[in-house]
Amino acid sequence: MFCKECGTKLDEQAKFCSECGTPIVKAAAGFQESQQSEIVLMKGLCNRVRNPLYVENGSAILTNKRFIYLKHSLPKLMLMGVLVNLTEGDYEFGIPLDEITFIGDGRQGISKTIIIRTKDEKRYNFYVTNREEWKIKLQNAVSEISEL
Repeated sequence: MFCKECGTKLDEQAKFCSECGTPIVKAAAGFQESQQSEIVLMKGLCNRVRNPLYVENGSAILTNKRFIYLKHSLPKLMLMGVLVNLTEGDYEFGIPLDEITFIGDGRQGISKTIIIRTKDEKRYNFYVTNREEWKIKLQNAVSEISEL
């Protein structure tokens, strides 16, 4: 289970998020377990391509409910160098899967990226290792959400 505001992993008994203090709302009785719990499907290195000259280093978590982007801070990056990739980063934003309208291929230089578009017309461009695996898992997760 993860905080809906900041993405921090929560203890099952938590009443508030230990990171941001958001109250934890338990699902009503009668919901299926898959609707209550947020399950991590995949996680790994992920760089957000802001424009052709600016790429943010970070990581991503794909759950059965959202795509979460975690950004590495500049001071942490300068202090740790490439070792920063061994850490997850700080919560930057989450995209609910039911808000995603398009998942496609993009480019950053010679590297292939994944483009995500949302209902509010926002466009995100991510470079991830194992791009095809990420793309397939993301498409499958979005399809499962839309079937509910």
